[in-house]
Amino acid sequence: MTAFLMAGRERTGENPAPNPVSPALFFEDMEPGQSLTSPPQRIDRDELVAFAKIWDPLPFHIDELAGIKAFGSLTAPGLYVLAVKQRLIHRLPPLSVIASLGYDEVRFHAPLRPDDTVVLKQEWVSRRLSQSKPDRGVVTLRFSLINQDNETVMSHLDTILVRCREMTVTVSQ
Repeated sequence: MTAFLMAGRERTGENPAPNPVSPALFFEDMEPGQSLTSPPQRIDRDELVAFAKIWDPLPFHIDELAGIKAFGSLTAPGLYVLAVKQRLIHRLPPLSVIASLGYDEVRFHAPLRPDDTVVLKQEWVSRRLSQSKPDRGVVTLRFSLINQDNETVMSHLDTILVRCREMTVTVSQ
């Protein structure tokens, strides 16, 4: 694992892995309208800049003065924002995901800055059983990354294919 991905965890002692005690959530557990919120994550300046230098080296992501001139401070690249979201997903109870079917409505509402503290809100929007495979369902979630000022920094929809806890079998005569 590269140093910039590990930097924040070494200082804070965080474990990005799912909590092994948390049981996996299945299709039946994912009720539209319900949500979960992750523990907070502080945005580390050095990690943000190291990421940006490799993946999106625009001046306002890597140079303090350029960031101040353009936006009042350094700002995180969109890919870094999505990486933070992904890190926080793994600090929520695990889902019985088979596959992600795609993201929709990806929006960057406000800048993510060094020393911001963010949480991830995961909300179930809709669900339906698969018509072709009764052991799974299709669920749409909304992810929102929210900063310490209760400002939504990023949001998107994710449609996932998930396992059902129990397969319902209909016997026809």
